[in-house]
Amino acid sequence: MKIFWLHRNGNLYALKHDTFGHIVGVAGPLDWDNLHDADDPEYHSELVLWAEGEIERRAMQRMRATLIC
Repeated sequence: MKIFWLHRNGNLYALKHDTFGHIVGVAGPLDWDNLHDADDPEYHSELVLWAEGEIERRAMQRMRATLIC
């Protein structure tokens, strides 16, 4: 599962989770204009600890997906 997270500095990241909800990869910062291609960025496992720390410090917020017509 891939979920977008917004950092307080305005950067957008995609976090990849396993079936148990653990973060297994982080991609970003992402370009706001290419969010429909979320499968294209490379997910890096070395950023997982950083992302978990930022989420714990509430520096990142989960973004909800919306359909734009």
